[in-house]
Formats: sequence, C-alpha cells, structure tokens
Amino acid sequence: MPSAHSAHSFVSGCGSIWHCNDQRRSMVPCGEYLLGLLDRSGFVAFCRAEPLSEKSYTMKFGIYRLHEPLKETELACIEETYGTAIDIVSVFRAWNRCDIEDDLSWLDHLRSAARDILMTWEPWMLPAGAERPYDQPDFALKNIIAGRYDNYIRSFARELSSFPRTIFLRVLHEMNGNWYPWCGTVNGNSPGDFISAWDHIRNLVNREAPFRIKWVWSPYANSYPLTPYNRMQDYFPGDEVVDWLAIDGYNWGCDREWSQWQSFEDIFSDAYKTLTALSHCPIMIGEMASTGTGGSKGAWITEALHVIETKFPRIQAVIWFDVHKECDWRIASSFESLEAFRSGITSFKRMT
Repeated sequence: MPSAHSAHSFVSGCGSIWHCNDQRRSMVPCGEYLLGLLDRSGFVAFCRAEPLSEKSYTMKFGIYRLHEPLKETELACIEETYGTAIDIVSVFRAWNRCDIEDDLSWLDHLRSAARDILMTWEPWMLPAGAERPYDQPDFALKNIIAGRYDNYIRSFARELSSFPRTIFLRVLHEMNGNWYPWCGTVNGNSPGDFISAWDHIRNLVNREAPFRIKWVWSPYANSYPLTPYNRMQDYFPGDEVVDWLAIDGYNWGCDREWSQWQSFEDIFSDAYKTLTALSHCPIMIGEMASTGTGGSKGAWITEALHVIETKFPRIQAVIWFDVHKECDWRIASSFESLEAFRSGITSFKRMT
C-alpha cells in the first residue's frame, strides 16, 4: 500500500479514463484453458476463449494480518469472529538480502496452510525508520532485467513448486505509484522496464514451478503521479502472461489533514473500468480497508459488499487488509463495523 505521505494524492480519484490503444500485446481472453497458445517467452499460455460469465464463480474472501503466516488455529478463531470462511490468506515477502536460507522456515510454515495463498513478493529491503521506501536503486528494474537476482528467483521458485495448493503470486505490485523501488517513476524505471522485469521474473519462476502459480498483476487504484507517462494500462504485460488482475485501494476518511471520506465506488470505479476494458482476466481486490474516522465504518462495509455485487460483477475475490497500521483498518475495529461485516458477508459470498 502507499505510504501515508503519498496517499493524499489519491483522495480525489483517478480522473479521466485512458483507453489503451497500444497494440504491442495481443488481447487473449483469460479463462477456459486452451493448449497450443504460446506466449512470447515460449511457454504455453493458459487462457480462455471466452470471458467468465458474471454468475459462474463463487466469491472468495481473504485477509492479511501482520502476524504471518497465520496458524490454522488463528484462522479458525478469525472465521468464528467474522462469521465467514477465510478462502485466501494474504502474505508479504521482501527479497531483502536475497538469501533463500532466510525464507525456508517461513515457506515451510506457509506450505502447511490449508488455504490458497496470495503472496506479494517484493524486490526490496524492508525500510527502517525514516528511510524512504523507494530509495533503493539496487532494486531498480534494470537490475532485475539484467539478471542480478536470477539465482534467488530460481531458488525461491523451486520452493514454491512443492506447495500443495494454488499460489496467487503478486509481484511488483502498485507499480503505478512512487513509493516502491520498482515503481515506474523512480530509480530510472519506466512502464516498458516494468513489462520486461515482469516477463523476466515470470519466465524464471515458470521454469521451476509451472503449475502452481497464478500470476496477479496489481496496480494501485489511482496512478501517482497522474501523468500521461504513468498510465495504469501502460504497465499491463498482456493477457497471455497474466492470470488475474488486482486493484488496491483504501478509504483514509478524515484520518489525515489531506484525506476525505470515500466510498468503495469512489475509490475503485475508475480503475475497475480501466481494467475491464483492458483484459478479460478475473479481478480481485488485492488490498482494501476503511478507517472509521470521518464516517460510519459499518455503513461503509455494508455499502461496499452491496456495490461489489451490483456494480462490479467481474470481481471474484476480496482481500481485506486487517491491520492496525497507518489507520485502524481492522474489520473488528468497532462492534458496529464487525456486525456490519458479519451481516453482509453471508449474502456477499452466496454470489454465484
């Protein structure tokens, strides 16, 4: 998610929708698997001939918690409290020193989870103190493309190959912001570099773990800076190398002097229109949450669950950022918000 100092740039919405006229990449609709379609890396592209119908899926719900990986006992407690099954567990993993030995115990714990995993894999060192998160030129996209991290990528992918369940792999997420070292407007990066880095990472991973991974392309709901050279769709690598689309966004409410209360529709509508025009791949909300400062969080949750069903039919999974961090994003931050969620989630997940 964006840092608090940059998030003020998003409260007014995404602005006008830019329609992609870029013909560099074929628009192969994702879905029913067809063999014999090769992507530009030479791998078989598993894509549908037709998009999913709006009522052919079961809505999935997932959460992210700071304490990860979550144990099954912890998940069971959350499920009882929230009144719903947790279908997807969201986790984040930084590359840090790019030493696979640092990852092994974490991966072993994760491998035993009885849930699908949304893994956000971040090429950076976790920043400390007042360090600016994006100020890590060692992780500029050109260095990834040049192969500096290939050994680490291969080693990590080999560990993923033994996972018993689906891994939704979200790499280089929120690339249309300016708060990570891989973002397209920092460290000399560009949208073209992003696409090349995406292809490079994907090719290496797929050679080691070709059948476990669903590739998730995940911009932020609003591009920042909002300029013609930082358009969300210019980062799209193509349907043939993407399995899922994701959008991240938050209602910061009045928690900051620069922020204002926004509905789910205010936050996500423009990005959703852009993505649905860009690709036929299924869509998830990769990160979402609301503060309770400046409005009724319970009412926000109730409305969000309703409008996803009525106005966002391509969304098939929602991941709640269930953390007290920049704001108290937790579903259970108050009795009102928890009850609103418990009341709305049952009908929400019946969407089929």
